[in-house]
Amino acid sequence: MTASASADAQGSWVQVWLEAGREGQVFTYSNPEQLPCARGDLVQIRLRGRRHIGLVVDLLEHHPSALAGKALQPIETIHQKAAVEPHWQGLIETVAQQCRTTSFRTLKAVLPPGWLGQRATSAAERQREQLWLELIQPPTEAECGTWSAAQTRLLQVIQEHGGQCWQTQALESAQVSRSVSDTLLRRGTIRRERRLFHGPRETGAISHSGEANPKQLTADQAQALAAIELAKAGSTLLLWGVTGAGKTEVYLQAAARELQAGRSVLLLTPEIGLIPQLLDRSRARFGGAVAEYHSGCSDGSRIRTWRRCLNSDSPLLVVGTRSAIFLPLQQLGLVVLDEEHDRSYKQDSPMPCYHARDVAKLRAQSSGAKLVLGSATPSLETWRACQGPLAECQLVRLPKRIGTSVLPPVLVVDMRQELAEGHRRLVSRPLMDRLQTLKERSEQAVVLVPRRGYSSFLSCRSCGEVVQCPHCDVALTVHRQRERSWLRCHWCDHRAEIERRCRHCGSTAFKPFGAGTQQVLEHLSEELEDLRLLRFDRDTTRGRDGHRHLLERFARGEADVLIGTQMLAKGMDLPRVTLAAVLAADGLLHRPDLRAAEESLQLLLQLAGRAGRGDRPGEVLVQTYSPEHPVIRHLVDGRYEAFLAEELSQRQAASLVPFSRACLLRLAGPSASRTATAASSLAEHLRSELMQQGWLLIGPAPAPVARVAGNSRWQLLLHGPAGSDLPLPMETELRALLPNDVSLAIDPDPLEL
Repeated sequence: MTASASADAQGSWVQVWLEAGREGQVFTYSNPEQLPCARGDLVQIRLRGRRHIGLVVDLLEHHPSALAGKALQPIETIHQKAAVEPHWQGLIETVAQQCRTTSFRTLKAVLPPGWLGQRATSAAERQREQLWLELIQPPTEAECGTWSAAQTRLLQVIQEHGGQCWQTQALESAQVSRSVSDTLLRRGTIRRERRLFHGPRETGAISHSGEANPKQLTADQAQALAAIELAKAGSTLLLWGVTGAGKTEVYLQAAARELQAGRSVLLLTPEIGLIPQLLDRSRARFGGAVAEYHSGCSDGSRIRTWRRCLNSDSPLLVVGTRSAIFLPLQQLGLVVLDEEHDRSYKQDSPMPCYHARDVAKLRAQSSGAKLVLGSATPSLETWRACQGPLAECQLVRLPKRIGTSVLPPVLVVDMRQELAEGHRRLVSRPLMDRLQTLKERSEQAVVLVPRRGYSSFLSCRSCGEVVQCPHCDVALTVHRQRERSWLRCHWCDHRAEIERRCRHCGSTAFKPFGAGTQQVLEHLSEELEDLRLLRFDRDTTRGRDGHRHLLERFARGEADVLIGTQMLAKGMDLPRVTLAAVLAADGLLHRPDLRAAEESLQLLLQLAGRAGRGDRPGEVLVQTYSPEHPVIRHLVDGRYEAFLAEELSQRQAASLVPFSRACLLRLAGPSASRTATAASSLAEHLRSELMQQGWLLIGPAPAPVARVAGNSRWQLLLHGPAGSDLPLPMETELRALLPNDVSLAIDPDPLEL
C-alpha cells in the first residue's frame, strides 16, 4: 500500500456536523496531520474564520469529487473522543423520532452547553479571569453603624476567608448583588483586581462525618429495598411512600448495592432547590463517587461531569435534574426519579419536548437498569400503569412515617366566614393565633403563597382597568423593595414604573390585588414583629447556591417562618417545622386545566408532609373560599388513592388522557394575522391524514396567553387513541409549510392543553 493510500485509509477527509442554520449542516474538512478521528468524536475547526466545535459524522477515504480543486480547511484538534457512542446515539435517535425533531437538534439540546457550536476559547477548562477581592481598610465601629445589612454581610464573608476571596464566591455566600462590592470599593474598604482562575470553583463542601453509615431500615423499607433488588433488569417500580416514610434512605441503600456491583446510578429530582439536601446525603454516604449535573452548575462543571461519565473506570452516582437523564453513564444499574409526579420533568420548550420519565424508561429497557419512580402523590399515569394483571409497573408501598410521627391533621379555614365576621385581612385569625405560638414553643412554620412578588396585579377601582404587559397578554405583577415599587412581567421580564393615574379613565384609585410572597412577608412582619421571616421563591434563590443558603439559614433556626411559592412543598426535610399553611388555595383549585385537581392535591399533600417530620406533631392549615371543593375534601381525609380512582373514572368516561393521547402544535410570530393564517394552513394540511389515523384535530385557536414578548401565539390540539404512534410528519417537513418568521414547537403528550 502506498503512503497516499495509507493516509486515505486513516481518513484524510472528515465530514463534520456544525451548528449552522436551524438544523445544522455537514461540512467536509481535511485531516492533514492524520489525527485519530472517529465517528462520534468532537473536533475543533474553523467556519468563516470563527472557531467551532463540531461532531464527526463520517470519515472519507477519498477526496470528495464534488469538492475537486477546492482547498479544504483542516481539523485543528480533537476536542473529545467518543463523545457520541453508537448505543447512546440510538437513544438520541429514538427520542428525536418520538418528539418529531431531528437527531442533530436533539443532540444539540442534550449535550452540555459549550460542546457544540461557536466557541470564544479553545477549551472550557482554559484558565479564565475572575475578580479577586482583598480587604485593605476594615471599617471603624462608627463607620459600621452607617453600613447597610448587605454591606455588613459581605464584609463578614470576606473576613471569614482571611480577608481575600473571589468576588463571585463572596457575593453568593453573602446573598448580595455586585453593587454592594462596588460600594465597598468606592469607600476604600476593599481592593479589586482581575486574576487568572485555575480550575473549578467548588462550593458547599461536604463533611463525611454525619450520615456516612446507612440507617437501620423499618420493616416496610426493608421490603421495598428487597423488591428493588429482586426486580428484573429493565423493569419499572413505583415506590409509593407517604411523606416522611424514608424513601430517600431506600434510594441510597439501593444505590449502594449497585455501586458495589460496579454499576452506576442516576438519582434525579425535579427542582434545583431539592439538589442540596440530596447531594449532601449522597456525598456523605459515597464521597468522591458522587457528581452533580443540572442547570445551576456552570458550563465548565457540566462538561467535566459529562467527561467523567465517559471516561470513568469506576461506577458513579450522579445527582441531577431533568437534563441529567441523558448523561452517558457506563454500566447503568439504577435510575431513580424522585417526586416522579412533578411536571418539571417535562420539557415544553425548546424542542425536543421530552418527558424525563419516558426517557428513563427507554434507558432502563436498553441498558438493563432498574427504574424506580418515587412519590407520596404519584401521577395518574404511573398509578394506572400499576393496575391489572399485565401491569407495566410494580407497586411498592411505604404506608407509614419513620418513627412515631404521624401525618398531620388538616384544618380548613373558611375565608367566607372570616369575611362575614368582619375580618378582611390577608391572614386568617386561626393562622395568626397559631403563628404567635411558634416562638414560645421553639417551632417553625412554612407558609405557601401561590405566587411570588408583592401583588398579582394593579387595577383601577373606578373603571376596572388592569395594567397589562405591553408585549404579553398578561397582567404585570407588583414588586416592592423597601420604599420603591415597580411592575414586572413574569413572562418576558418587562419592567415599568407604577403610574399615579389610570391611563384609561384618569382615576387615582389604583390598588394592587392579590397577594404575593413579598406582601405576605411584609404583612406578617407588621402583625407579628417578634417573628423572624424568610422569603423562599425564584427571586430570592438566584445564584448557584441560593436554595442551599436559604434552607441552611432556616435549618439553623435563623428564622421562624419560611414564606415561599410551590418549591416549598417539594422534598425538604426540616424537623422543627410543625405548621404548614396555605394562603389563597383557591388560586390553585380553579385553574382551567385538565390536571388542575390532580396537581393541586399533589401540591397540598406534599406541603402537608413538611409538618411534623421531627419529634413533635404537626398540623396543616388551609385558607380557602371553597372548603367544599373535592380537592379540599380529599386533602382533609388524606385518601389520595380514592381521589385517583375518582379522577381516573372521570377521565375514562370522557376519553381524556391517559385514556387517549394528545399533542400540541404551538406557533408564534410577530404578525398576528400571518401567524393565524399559518396555523389555519397547517391545520388543513394535516386534518385529512389525522382523521384517517383515528385522530381528531381541534383548532387552530389562540394560545391561553395569546401574546408573549410581542409574538402572537396560536395552537393546534391533536387527540388520538391511547398507545398509538403520533401520525405527524417530522418538524422539518412541517416548518417548510410555514413562513420564515413563524416558529413551530411540537409537544407530544403535553401537560398543559
